Parts: sequence; structure tokens; C-alpha cells
Amino acid sequence: MIKDNFTGLNVVVTGGAGGLGKAIVTAFAAAGATVISADLATSGEIAGDGKVIERSLDVTSEDSWIALMDYIDRELGGIDVLVNNAGIYRPNIPFEDMPLELWQKHFAINSDGVFLGCKHAIRRMKASGRGGAIVNMGSGMSITANPTGAAYCGSKAAVLMTTRTAARAAGRYGVRVNAVLPGAVPTEMLMGNKLDGESDGDFLAKMETYSPLGRLATPEDIANSVLFLADPANKAVSGVFIPVDGGNIPGA
Repeated sequence: MIKDNFTGLNVVVTGGAGGLGKAIVTAFAAAGATVISADLATSGEIAGDGKVIERSLDVTSEDSWIALMDYIDRELGGIDVLVNNAGIYRPNIPFEDMPLELWQKHFAINSDGVFLGCKHAIRRMKASGRGGAIVNMGSGMSITANPTGAAYCGSKAAVLMTTRTAARAAGRYGVRVNAVLPGAVPTEMLMGNKLDGESDGDFLAKMETYSPLGRLATPEDIANSVLFLADPANKAVSGVFIPVDGGNIPGA
């Protein structure tokens, strides 16, 4: 794990109370950052060597984003890293049965939330003059079609182009924008994909067969990749995405 590279930096992680979010928050704290764990619901402590601050955030609300950034500017001296991790997935819905309301909810959280985060982080990083890094959470399904997860696929595909356009826009200010594409990770979100009558063990074993490494990525694997892309030492890396899926290589 990267150690001490984030000492003195302020890192925001959206969806910080979820399975991946907790791992990302913990990893940044252990690497020396002050971490703002932002979520609709904030409760419980996260272990780590750094300081963790829990703040409420609705990623679909521009006012909520502005309030969070104002707090960070006022209390901490500004944002250095943003991880757009908050997301939603409702699986196993045939394309032709997808309700418009649910389709729009996926886009509001997964796509609009990333756009708003990038927009307001870039504005604050530009104003500070010290640059920064943004890491967006895509998915293997950003580039692999799943007809029973169309809303998730579409909204996560939008994350990739948002990442690339944001990277082009923000580079002149010293702000890097990249994305991580997790494959199957044993979290509550993944387990929601089980079919009726399928046991946890059978489902996870099936997921492992898609990986040439024969294993699923862990939340810590995802967190380590996020830290790699956010690391100030990787100052020439921007506008890219990294699949973290045991070699499944979505779309290949």
C-alpha cells in the first residue's frame, strides 16, 4: 500500500459508508490523508492512521455539492482529491421491462453525480492553484453490455466519457481525472445479483469462473487502484481507466 503520499491532503470519498467506500476511506486515512467520507447516511467510525470526517452529501443535488465544498474550503483549506464512488445498481431487470423512473435514478446517481462532483471539484482545485486528482468509479459494465442491467451499463458508460472530457478540461489547471472499473467484488451490491434459489457460495463460485486469475477482486484491491491513480507521484497519468477484475478484461 502507498504510505504517507497523501499526508497533508484533503480527500473526499462519496458513498463512503458502503462496501467499497469504507475500504477506500480506510486506505486514504492509512496513507496520511484527512478524509471526508460523504454519504446520504453517516454513522460509525472507520479505522485508519489519518483523520476521517463524516459529512452528509446527496450526489444528485448541486446545492449539496456546493455546501460540501464550502465546508472543506472553510474548515480544511480546500479539496485535493475527489473519489466519485457513490452508485446504485438494481439488477436482473429485462431491458424491455426497465421502468423509466428507475433508468433515470441510475443516471441521476451514477452519471449526474459524477458530473457534479467533477464540476465542483475542478472549480475549487482551479481556484486553489495547487491542482489535484479526481478518480471516478466506473464498472466492468461500463464497456460490457448486460441486457438485464441496462440502466447501470448506460450510466456507467457515461462515467467513462465524463472522465475523459473532464480530464481534457482540467489538465490546464494541473488536475488529473481517471477512472477505476471494478469487476465483481463481494459486496452487498454484488450479492444483489443472485438469482432466486442460488446460494451465496454457488453465486460467488460462478463469478470467480469469469476471472483468469480464478479470484474476485476485494474492496482493498479496488482501494489500492484508486490510491494509485490519485497519488501525486503519478502526475502524468490522466484520462485513463483501469479495469480491476482479475484479468476478465471487459469488452475483449
